[in-house]
Amino acid sequence: MDSGKFLVVLLSCWQIGASSAVQAAGENSVPLAQGTIEIVERKVPCSTAEFSYFFRVFVRGLNDRLPKTAIRNAYVWPQVEVRIDRKPSQLLVTAPKQDYIGDGFKIGLQQNLWVYLGPQVLNGNYPRLKVKFKPLTRQKIRVEYSQAEYAPVANARANQERLVKTFGESGAYIFEHRLGCWRLTQELRSAVTLP
Repeated sequence: MDSGKFLVVLLSCWQIGASSAVQAAGENSVPLAQGTIEIVERKVPCSTAEFSYFFRVFVRGLNDRLPKTAIRNAYVWPQVEVRIDRKPSQLLVTAPKQDYIGDGFKIGLQQNLWVYLGPQVLNGNYPRLKVKFKPLTRQKIRVEYSQAEYAPVANARANQERLVKTFGESGAYIFEHRLGCWRLTQELRSAVTLP
């Protein structure tokens, strides 16, 4: 067989294989000139070891199909216990999950920095936050936040900052690993933010 006929046979086999692959591909596939690629949709990270990644997803959403409102609707416990930060045994009120799906959750991300989503906005930017994860048990994590001031680190590369001070609004959220994933179950408020 000469090389021209071999090339035609090879190309016709590739076209049959590629078209069969496109027909067999489901909605999670993308047809390409060379065949198909399966799209692996990222999942919400639910293991106990992935809390920091879960928290970022909880704050900003996962993608267009799972925006933050959908994530929060799924991962906020039906009733969130609101307590005083300094006296966590004292229950103030039990709030419905709807209070935390939208604007009720006060930690946000702006340009990949933690911010306070309160009513005051400075020049289009929210006040910065210091956020700290404190494991209480393997199944329970306290996320503490306080307003913070940062300053650039002199002679540093890549916009490094240092914490100057914390002030003003502070509080905490408790997430517990329930029903196979992390759930917001409590909010701890400072005396300044009591209802």
